[in-house]
Amino acid sequence: MSSRVEKYLSEQKLVGGSLANEWLELESLYQNRLWHELTLRVKPFVHRDDLQQGDQLKNFYENFLSDFEHRINQLALVEIIIPITRTFKQVDQAIEFIQQIREKVKNNSLAVLLCDITIGKAYLITKNLIETKKIIEDLTPKFDELDHLTTVHSRFYDLASNYYRVMGNHNGYYQHALKYLGCIDISLIPLKEKAERAFNLGLAALLAENVYNFGEILQHPILDALKNTREQWLIDLLQAFNIGDVEKFEALRSLWQSQPDLRMAEIILQKKITLLCLMDMIFVAGGTRALSFNDVATRTKLSIDQIELLAMKALSLDLIRGSIDEVDQKLNMHWVKPRVLDLTQVATLKKRLDQWTSDVKQMSTLVEQQAGDILS
Repeated sequence: MSSRVEKYLSEQKLVGGSLANEWLELESLYQNRLWHELTLRVKPFVHRDDLQQGDQLKNFYENFLSDFEHRINQLALVEIIIPITRTFKQVDQAIEFIQQIREKVKNNSLAVLLCDITIGKAYLITKNLIETKKIIEDLTPKFDELDHLTTVHSRFYDLASNYYRVMGNHNGYYQHALKYLGCIDISLIPLKEKAERAFNLGLAALLAENVYNFGEILQHPILDALKNTREQWLIDLLQAFNIGDVEKFEALRSLWQSQPDLRMAEIILQKKITLLCLMDMIFVAGGTRALSFNDVATRTKLSIDQIELLAMKALSLDLIRGSIDEVDQKLNMHWVKPRVLDLTQVATLKKRLDQWTSDVKQMSTLVEQQAGDILS
């Protein structure tokens, strides 16, 4: 044991307090050179509330951890370093410290990625959005290349989602926030934070220009945090958008207009739900998928002269495929963009599959009956 470490541990043991026994345990593991066991003990230790004041964690690194940092897993080292960086008074000093650690762990790709993410979070805290964007753009292809999920993925998706939320990029936030939740155990998230994430995610789904699939978020357990609360209306609104229920959208108007972002985006929401209404009508229509302008106008609450424009918009977004019959005023559609279905929509799909199966059997029977005539 080096004299510096010995002096530091002796001072900490003399202080006593609630950490006295833990200091003894750390000393024992260090003396016995049990580096893996010491790493496992240090990781939760640096999160103790008693160490978050002043320079305690900084001194812990300088006088203890730095002595054996080269002996422990490099990714684990960065995990230990992260709470230490939060105690720096100046963000620039924290970034410089992380960059020094990054150089020490450069042979471990995941450790390097985690260092970059931590630097990105520091930039985001100081509102240096240009540098934050550079880091996210640099890291995105690196994570795309990874063929398995790692403990670092959630940190990246959290960074990216927070950046896109600050920038008002609803689509970017929605996609990355969903990925983040897919990487963690949401049961460990405090209820208040869970409700906040669920609300923000729901708003992003509604406001994002490219999101026309609400089944995914409606089936996500994160929304349970909003059930039977004063934000229950958001779940109801998402359900309305999922099936393009224009009447329910209007019925909930007084509630969703109380939210400033939704109130300002009223025209966007109106266009979006009419597109979803058309998609749902085509889905339910099944094999025929020939819809009259009048039926679409009735369901979407639009005038007949707006239906062709609605269909053209849906076609341009590749939400549906087919043709528009202007003479007979009909929409002949043969494809609708796949979505995550709720139970009602699954039941509709089942009916169509049952009908298809019945049609195939009838055709098979007809061919068998006529086979003799054909062969002769």
